Amino acid sequence: MKRAILGLILVGVVAAGCSADGSTDGSAGSTTTAPPTVSVGDDRPARLVLPPQWSGTGAQLPLVVVLHGYGTTGRIQDIYLGISARGGEFGFMTLIPDGTTDQFGNQFWNVTDAATTVDDTAYLSETIDEAISDYNGDPDAVYLVGHSNGGFMANRLACRRPDLIAGIAAIAGGLFGGGNECTAGPTVLMIQGTSDATVPYDGGTFLGDRILGAEATAEQWVGVNGCTGADEIEGPFDYDLLVRGDETTVRAWDDCAAGPVELWTMEGSGHIPAFRPGFRTALLDRLLG
Repeated sequence: MKRAILGLILVGVVAAGCSADGSTDGSAGSTTTAPPTVSVGDDRPARLVLPPQWSGTGAQLPLVVVLHGYGTTGRIQDIYLGISARGGEFGFMTLIPDGTTDQFGNQFWNVTDAATTVDDTAYLSETIDEAISDYNGDPDAVYLVGHSNGGFMANRLACRRPDLIAGIAAIAGGLFGGGNECTAGPTVLMIQGTSDATVPYDGGTFLGDRILGAEATAEQWVGVNGCTGADEIEGPFDYDLLVRGDETTVRAWDDCAAGPVELWTMEGSGHIPAFRPGFRTALLDRLLG
């Protein structure tokens, strides 16, 4: 069912101008040549999409890592979010890894210490390091964009490897557990719909452990990153095709000892919003900026 819903959303995404063949958010009917891809890693290879301005000996480019949700793939997640299609416009490489398969045949990221013996923190760290070293990436500009299970993984990796991660955008996936292991470092964009029926906006419990909701996750990072002063409210913005009107409000904490923190609350949006092109532009502007 989730794959069917995601497929319907992808139809809307393509219609909005972000097609599966690598075209960007241009006018209807416009096309661009798909950027070249290479493989990174041996046992669990990941796709690395290189933008036109990439050069093995030129300027180092930022790296954006796409982390898929439970039961889907990196490639499908990338099409849905439209990340690699914007690599040429923003000048970054896109790393698209896949999780391992669970007992039900679904791909996932291990965001707990008890659920499996797979160490995805180590796997992603090693794969990112290889992409950076072998393809002239900027080690100080590594960003994660994750949805659902991938959002939880983005938070986990940012907590455990703040030396490696410059920023994360976590969509419908907060901190698993109390978040007490997190230390100051990355820019954090926490993005979620209030009508999410899969990952509750207010948090809850899963696999016997606590899941921090969107607001609690943002507040945890506000404290960890040493943000002071009141937050600033921006919007509302119209980012979801499935919700009438302007549904997204941004709370931003910019006065921080470490990275700034933002909470994007999408009033009435569900677990899989039909993101408008403007959402992708705003996300990349704020994350990389």
